[in-house]
Amino acid sequence: MNKTMNITWKSILAALLVVASLTGCSSTSSSSSSSSISSSSSVSSSSISSSSSSSSSSTSSSESNSSEVSEELTGDATLNDIYAAVKEAYGENYLPNMAVQSQQLQEVYGINTENVDEFIMETPMISAHVDIFGAFKAKEGKGEEVEQELLAYQDKLVNESLQYPMNQAKVNSSQVVRHGDYVFFVMLGAIDESENSTEEQANEFAQKQTQIAVDTINSFFEE
Repeated sequence: MNKTMNITWKSILAALLVVASLTGCSSTSSSSSSSSISSSSSVSSSSISSSSSSSSSSTSSSESNSSEVSEELTGDATLNDIYAAVKEAYGENYLPNMAVQSQQLQEVYGINTENVDEFIMETPMISAHVDIFGAFKAKEGKGEEVEQELLAYQDKLVNESLQYPMNQAKVNSSQVVRHGDYVFFVMLGAIDESENSTEEQANEFAQKQTQIAVDTINSFFEE
């Protein structure tokens, strides 16, 4: 009888030792898993913080570059000087050759003439071309209103008008540029005549063409 009890107690003790050993392994595994999750979370947080910092830096840089451009024309420059410089920059690729009259500003382009002191605006005589150059000297404090009217016209061109395929990239790449009460509309340049250009390449080409006028305009407002 005693011998049987001894065997039984030994069996129970052996079983308890096995259970204790398994519990210890489970605890170690849980601790290791928790450490791994914590480390992963830390890396993710660091990555987001770095991305946010980079975005903020980029925005700040853009604002800094913008502040280096004056809102007033340099020296004795006039709208005519800017118009002549833009025309010269494009050479034979400057296609507008018909002056827009003041009455057309309101009727066709939605520009309130009461907000404008002076303007030069040209379009092509040939309807197959879409090129437009507009230079506006708004009345004091009215530059933003003229800008919004031109942006509305631009939006209508891009999203509502029907265009020849060859002109679509140029329309999409048009720009409205404002320096204080001086506002400009630019839709100019050569057309990418490459037969194998993708839509992306055509847009990139048109954007570079538009930028010729934008850079020329900006050069008259640098401090």
